Amino acid sequence: MYALPSHVEALPPMPDDGDRWSALHSWVMPTPSFLEFVTFSRMFADSLDALHTDSSKNNSCLLSSSELEKKNCYCRVLELLVNVWAYHSGRKMVYLDPISGSLEEQHSIEQREGFCWGKYFNITLLKSMDEDLAEAADDNDYPREKWLWPLTGEVHWQGIYEREREERYRFKMDKKRKTLAKLYERHKNGYPQKSLGR
Repeated sequence: MYALPSHVEALPPMPDDGDRWSALHSWVMPTPSFLEFVTFSRMFADSLDALHTDSSKNNSCLLSSSELEKKNCYCRVLELLVNVWAYHSGRKMVYLDPISGSLEEQHSIEQREGFCWGKYFNITLLKSMDEDLAEAADDNDYPREKWLWPLTGEVHWQGIYEREREERYRFKMDKKRKTLAKLYERHKNGYPQKSLGR
């Protein structure tokens, strides 16, 4: 993929078919697609970070093809990720010519049949992976000492919602118990009545 060494076979293939790719911020997507992209990006960035096992060396950007890209690694990662995600998740890819304003589809979906790794970009799969990592982060069950994933966004999984619901219920029951105890004390001891006159 792009300038990666040929021995790296774990990444989805990206064709060199003469069409254009998105570069840095020249892409637009609707909100649901963006949320899916963010989920995918978290997984990918965490997996890429896991490849940096030797912490004694300075981490270099695995996706860079020049010194400038090594210095601006995260821009390069985002640039590549949006292309990988859009291509393999079966999104329509359109190039907007900045001079003429003309639109032209790139890497048409029909040409991608048989090349897309769609099953790995399925939102249901990504959400379940995201929830598994969120549960591990919530339990402080980190797979390695410096784990990037919890730093990539908010950590949410079903257990957090259940815990919050239990805390709200416990708070409500404590308040109810205190109110009942006050009522019982008043009933037992009666209300202090003021004297009617002197």
